Amino acid sequence: MRFSFSRCGTSWLRVGKLRAVMVRCALFLMMMVFSGTALAAPKITLKFKSDRPFKIVQFSDIQDDEMLDPRTASAMGRILDSEKPDLVILTGDNVSTGETQTLAELKSAIEQIARPMEARKVPWAIVFGNHDTDGLGKIGIDKAQMFEIYRAYPHNINPKDPPGVYGSGNGLLKILGPGNKPAFGIWLLDSNAYVKQDFGGQKLDTYDWIRSSQIEWYLRESRLAEKESGFKLPSLMFFHICLPEFALMAATTKTVGERNENECPSSINSGMFATLLDRGDVLGVYVGHDHVNTYEGSWYGIRLGYGGNIGYGTYGLPGNEEQKHRLRGARVFEIDPKNLKAYKSRYLLASEVK
Repeated sequence: MRFSFSRCGTSWLRVGKLRAVMVRCALFLMMMVFSGTALAAPKITLKFKSDRPFKIVQFSDIQDDEMLDPRTASAMGRILDSEKPDLVILTGDNVSTGETQTLAELKSAIEQIARPMEARKVPWAIVFGNHDTDGLGKIGIDKAQMFEIYRAYPHNINPKDPPGVYGSGNGLLKILGPGNKPAFGIWLLDSNAYVKQDFGGQKLDTYDWIRSSQIEWYLRESRLAEKESGFKLPSLMFFHICLPEFALMAATTKTVGERNENECPSSINSGMFATLLDRGDVLGVYVGHDHVNTYEGSWYGIRLGYGGNIGYGTYGLPGNEEQKHRLRGARVFEIDPKNLKAYKSRYLLASEVK
C-alpha cells in the first residue's frame, strides 16, 4: 500500500513522549561534562582490512531536541552493536533546532546524537538537513558554527569546510587501500535548506538545491583524488534532500524497498546528477528527508537510495504506535576491497535487531 504525505521532513507533535525533569537535568549535566573535555578531532584514518568488507551505517532524520527519544538512542545502539560498522554517516535533520531554545539545549541534543558512536569509538560524520537550520537565528549561531560543535567530538571525522564553497559540511573522506593510497571515497554534501526568495518574479517551491560552487568543488576534488590514487576513485555520495531524479527513477524503473510518500526534492535541478554521470566515479547517492521511503534503485547506472528514518520522535507511517514506527532503521553498506564497484546495500529495520 502506498500513502501520500504532504509533510516531507516536517516535525510532528509527539504523543505520549514522557519527559521527566530529573532525566532532563541528568542529561544536561552529562553534556556539560562531555563538552567541557572534548578536544579537536584527532586524525582518524579510514582503511580497508583485507579480511572483511568496510561497513558503513547510515542513520537519517533523528530530528529531535535536547530530550532525545530514548527509543532512538536504543535503536542506534543496538544497530551499532549488531553491525559493528567502520563508519557512521548521519544524513541530516539531526537536530530539530526549531524545538531547541538555547545554545546549551542545542549542545545537549548534539551530545546525545554523538554518544552512541563516541561510546563505541566508531568514526562518524554528518551532513545537514533543512530542520538543522530552523531555529539557529533564535539560538544565535549559524550553520558553520554548529558544524564546529560536531567536529569537536573525538571520533567525528568531518573535514573542515572548504573555503568559498556554498553551505557547510561539504567534504570528502578517503578510505585507504594497499600502499595507503585512496581506494574509495565518501562524499558529503550540504543539500541546503529552504528557498527564501523569488527568482525572476516567480516563487519557487520549498527546498533549496546543491549550488554551482559545490559542484565545481566536487569536480576539482574528484580530479585531485584521481591523480592521487591513479584512477577515478569509486565513491558513494551522501546528502539530505533528494535529487529530482529520485522521483523519475521511482516512477519508471524497478526499485527495492518501500515508497510510502511522494519525493520532496530540491526546487531546481542543479545538474548534480548529470555531473556525476559525466564524471563517472560516484556509484551511488543516498539521502534522507522523506522518512517513510526506504527504496533503492538504479538510474542510468548510478544507484539512488534512501536511508529511511531512525528518529522515533518524528513522523512515520499512519496507524497505531507499532505501525507508525515499523520502518525505523538504518541503511547498511558493505564495500569489498576486492571488488570496490560492487558494494552491497540493505535497509535494516530496528525491530529486527535485539
